[in-house]
Amino acid sequence: MKINEKYPKLKDKVFLSKLLTRNVYGSMALEGQIVPKKRVRQIVVSVLEEYESQDGKLVVNQQP
Repeated sequence: MKINEKYPKLKDKVFLSKLLTRNVYGSMALEGQIVPKKRVRQIVVSVLEEYESQDGKLVVNQQP
């Protein structure tokens, strides 16, 4: 069973965006990395759009 079959709400882009934004922002704040929540939201939305445009294949930029 895939995760989005078990949790169908994850298919809702708005819900997923809010969930990821809150978790990323919270994790960064715990590490002392203060980034405006608006900027985190922009990054999350752009990553989700990239994911959708690649037919569900997330391309991660790997730096040497």
